[in-house]
Amino acid sequence: MVAIERPPLAFKVAETGFALAQALKAQVILVHVNPPALLYSADSSLLPAQLGSHMTQAAEKLLQELITLQAKDLKPLTFIFEGDTEHEILKAMNEVQPDLLMIGTHGKKPWKELLLSSVSEDIIRHSICPVMLIRESD
Repeated sequence: MVAIERPPLAFKVAETGFALAQALKAQVILVHVNPPALLYSADSSLLPAQLGSHMTQAAEKLLQELITLQAKDLKPLTFIFEGDTEHEILKAMNEVQPDLLMIGTHGKKPWKELLLSSVSEDIIRHSICPVMLIRESD
């Protein structure tokens, strides 16, 4: 399972995930989680349903671009969810039972990790399978 956030990290995570799947002849499941549209609709001229639709279309476009660039002969399954990122990824993992989760991390400084919740840290703590983190910076 490869959890995709946003570019440019999404491209790095997808490249690594597809390369590993190609080498292992494994199935790829691409997952993207949009935040609830209601959280952003006040800052937008769109209603929550309209904004949610736009966010879903953007996610579909991103996933399709990643597949076009990286999938080669693999035929990945794709899922787009809306809600809390950690909750939705963990829920998908419980349903799919993947052998590995690959997710990107922005690699914040340790003192920031104490102040801000880290999606990758929360997922690692509750994961049912090994988690591979792909750092945003080299």
